[in-house]
Amino acid sequence: MTQHLQTMMCEYTILIIMLYIGVRCLNQRNNKIIRSFSHFVFGVIAFQIINIPVRMVDAGLVRMPATVVFVLNCGFMIAETFVTYEWFYFFESIQNSLFVEKKIIRALRSIPLVLMIVLCVVSWWTGWLFYVDDTGMYRRGALFALQVVLPYTYVFVTLVSAIVYSITRREKRSAVIITIALIPALICSVLQIVAGGSYVLAGLTLSAMFVYIELCMEDIRKVEKLEVIEKANHELENALDMANKANNAKTVFLNSMSHDIRTPMNAIIGFTDLLNDNLSDQDKARDYIAKIRSSSDYLLSLINNVLEMARIESGKTELDESSISLKSLDSVYWLFESQMKEKNIDFTWNVNVKHNNILCDVVKIKEILMNIINNAYKYSLPGDSVAVKIDELPCDRDGYVRIRTVVSDTGIGMSEDFLEHIFEDFSREQTSTESGQFGTGLGMAIVKKIVDLMGGDIDVQSEPGKGTTFTVTLEHRISQNVEDAGSVEKRNEDYSFEGRRIILAEDNDLNAEITMTILAGAGMEVDRAADGIQCIDMLEKAEPGYYDLILMDIQMPNMDGYKATMIIRKLDDRRLADIPIIAMTANAFNEDRKKAFEVGMNGYIAKPISAEDLKMTLAGIVEE
Repeated sequence: MTQHLQTMMCEYTILIIMLYIGVRCLNQRNNKIIRSFSHFVFGVIAFQIINIPVRMVDAGLVRMPATVVFVLNCGFMIAETFVTYEWFYFFESIQNSLFVEKKIIRALRSIPLVLMIVLCVVSWWTGWLFYVDDTGMYRRGALFALQVVLPYTYVFVTLVSAIVYSITRREKRSAVIITIALIPALICSVLQIVAGGSYVLAGLTLSAMFVYIELCMEDIRKVEKLEVIEKANHELENALDMANKANNAKTVFLNSMSHDIRTPMNAIIGFTDLLNDNLSDQDKARDYIAKIRSSSDYLLSLINNVLEMARIESGKTELDESSISLKSLDSVYWLFESQMKEKNIDFTWNVNVKHNNILCDVVKIKEILMNIINNAYKYSLPGDSVAVKIDELPCDRDGYVRIRTVVSDTGIGMSEDFLEHIFEDFSREQTSTESGQFGTGLGMAIVKKIVDLMGGDIDVQSEPGKGTTFTVTLEHRISQNVEDAGSVEKRNEDYSFEGRRIILAEDNDLNAEITMTILAGAGMEVDRAADGIQCIDMLEKAEPGYYDLILMDIQMPNMDGYKATMIIRKLDDRRLADIPIIAMTANAFNEDRKKAFEVGMNGYIAKPISAEDLKMTLAGIVEE
């Protein structure tokens, strides 16, 4: 009796657990899998409700008529088989196995349940499964083992199916969990055969708990996935919004730039036609040439700005630091001094520093200054003033100096709304049509990105009608050894290279014609090579010393200028190998300049070629 009471207590606990799981399953109405699982759960609950009075009779706690005991035991065995059938059907539905897919096999799955119902009914007369004696006690019949075999046929088939499923399917995690969930049911089946009692309930309950936890965890994972998806969608929406804004900005830029490109191009084409019609009038011809040159310079600066911005945004821009004197920045003043005078703008330049020698990227420092000063020049009117002041501030870092550069003007100024966008790409307060000034809206964006690259700060203050003030603060290492970089050089137009011979390696016919004309005008004898291979061949066939210099284009078919230079530097005859080579290329970035010197070139000229710059560079090489 004590054993029966313990069993009943266990079964009451099972009933409470299953009721809890059943209620939770009902609350998951939107989940088809959990709703299907609830059928099994409530089958277990019904089974347990029938099982309670059966156990009370077995424990001798109550006495009932023989007919009632027989009906209760029939209900118990049929309910037990039905629960295992629901268990089998649930797992087979999840696995989408042959028992679900094939109609013939699907028809066979109900055979154990039907057989159990038939045996229970005929036992009233035969006593094959069980019978009730005259005292009302429940007794086992000759085929009582089928009461275990038939229900656990479903459990065994499901276990085998789950193992096959876990081996053949890719969804390993779910398959393994299903297999683990079935193990308690199998173990309890063996216990029921060996020890008797209703171990099947304990096994199915444990299995149900495994499955319930897995289903709940699956729901949690789905919620987490939804949160991740929502977050990803939000990020995509933000990225799309940013892309749309960038696209709109670029559309505005391209529309503006189309106008800004066509304006100088129109001037170049128009004044070229006028020049052709007025060649005999020298004054008009010079005026047209000056205007063609001015438009060409603007077009070149526009292209350089676009390329520079693309370079910075791609992350390819690096600092190339060298020792300089801050006095060398005076060259920027001299570049603008004549323009300011022509426009009647008072231009002042003041440098007040204690440490004059610093280590910095002088090209980028000048680029910052030139962009800001050029803005001040463009948007100042005759009679206004532009002032540049370079001061040294206290610096907390040992071995460093803090330099503050202030560029202020009394020009037209900017609105407060536009100040928030001044450093954005393609940003312009007015188009060139409205302002009368050419510009791409990239100058200040380039300045900001360079200042950020150098770890500095930039601030702008402006008021319409009163002018604008830019303040740039940068920290530089103090230098002892100073190279006179970027100093102002006096140009001399009387270059003479009489008797000098040069190889021009250039594949483009128009570029070659322009360069050869410039060199011939300076007294040089020029032989042209169409690529690097021809250049090397011409040099090797000539006597050492016949050619004084090679002007080498970089991008050429068959063999480029870099490779040709490396081969020349390795020639056996050192008199040929040591010939001066000057790079001449449209690749105008610092990285290209550095590569030219790394392969052994002696100089570098960026296209488009300026006759003055070409002569000055050649003079520096030839005179050495």
